[in-house]
Amino acid sequence: MIVKEVESTNMADPDLLEKIDQLFACNAGEYIDLPQLVVVGDQSSGKSSVLEGLTKLNFPRDSGLCTPFATQIIFQRKVNFVGREISASISPAPGLSTDEEQKLRDWNATGLQTLSVKGFAQMMREVHKFLNLCDLQVIGTFGKPTFSNSVLRLEICGPQEDHLSVIDVPGIFRTTVHGVTTKDDIALVRNMVYNYMKNPRSVLLTIVPANVDIATQEIIEIAREIDSTSERTLPIMTKIDLVDQGTQNRVIDMIEDQNTSGKLGWVVVRNLGQRELEDGNVDRDLLEEKWHQTPPWNRVQAEKFGINALRKHLQHVLTSHVRRTFPSVRSETTRRLNAARKAPQSLGSERQTPEQQRMTLLDIVSSFQQITNLALAANYSLDDIFDTDQDVRLATMVSSRNEIFSDHVFTWGHEFAFTDTSQTDNIPVPEVPEKPEGSEESVGPSVDFIEEYKPTKQYKVNFIPSRRI
Repeated sequence: MIVKEVESTNMADPDLLEKIDQLFACNAGEYIDLPQLVVVGDQSSGKSSVLEGLTKLNFPRDSGLCTPFATQIIFQRKVNFVGREISASISPAPGLSTDEEQKLRDWNATGLQTLSVKGFAQMMREVHKFLNLCDLQVIGTFGKPTFSNSVLRLEICGPQEDHLSVIDVPGIFRTTVHGVTTKDDIALVRNMVYNYMKNPRSVLLTIVPANVDIATQEIIEIAREIDSTSERTLPIMTKIDLVDQGTQNRVIDMIEDQNTSGKLGWVVVRNLGQRELEDGNVDRDLLEEKWHQTPPWNRVQAEKFGINALRKHLQHVLTSHVRRTFPSVRSETTRRLNAARKAPQSLGSERQTPEQQRMTLLDIVSSFQQITNLALAANYSLDDIFDTDQDVRLATMVSSRNEIFSDHVFTWGHEFAFTDTSQTDNIPVPEVPEKPEGSEESVGPSVDFIEEYKPTKQYKVNFIPSRRI
């Protein structure tokens, strides 16, 4: 990811990250969560400056160009490339119409060797236009949406790039601007940030300016909610040059406090100010080194101060995190790949030609005949259909219907009800079963008939046991 002078500046294990990059290249990130960096923070917290220091990209800082959509920067190492090659595209947000989605997919910029501040700003404005968003510097765009769930995707290839994906999301804000932002925009941005942060395989870079009260930084609370163990949250403090001298020691004490720093600990960076950026001749690394030698900032450990320290710290964090999450990525990828391969098989063989169609019909008939034979033989263990659909267990159903029919014949299949003549007492009146619902005639003789025609002699009746059908 970083233009390296020595091999040790790799952001993480190149072999593992190359495998992750291959998954990104085939859009697997749309289906499974992949390890990536997510840079989050409030508006004007210094996110762009931190990203510029890490990626060596010239992010625009125009006041009219706050981040209105997520930007995904994918770095790929191509050993056969000479220098950088940059391409840009738009990943449409879910829920767009087919025409809108196709319009966004048609936009792209390829073959770029560099991306200057001016060129990056021009690209952002062009994406603004395609997303039909409000632009404070363009008349006639007021009243349009200010933010979008679509993603600007930058792919940067070169022989010295690290395999890595970085997501820059819009900054959280709490106050609306009349005619520009609404309460719905506040909720949209918060949900967007939350959705990117909740990816359990992402590393969160939470940007917090040192010149504000940390208790007011909502991003810290969200990070604690999502990553309660703080295993993948790396807090970064910016704008230390704007801290009052009276509060500098308090800020340093907070940096050293493990209750606020989490497992990974704070990293302090000194971003360039507006005048220093306009000068263009200020070396950031030298400036940060000078600041670190100045009290009280010299109290901060060297491995926690400056963009270079952040890069090295991030190397260890990423390596550990990717190694920990890669087995689950591999297993989930394998599972989804196997499911995708089995899906076409469920459609059956090809049947484009008449001959293929005839063969398909013969296969269906043969399969039906085989299932029927198994059903008649009650051999249910040889086909899964008998487990999923109990109604096709034909032998069981026939036996059950025979039992029901036998019971019905035994109960209702006679005109007169007889009693055993072995007894010499008066013949008791037999109980007549209730008439089945829907029957038009009574079953068996009536009570009056039996009383009137009760025989004077006893007749021996030989009962033949009913035979179940």
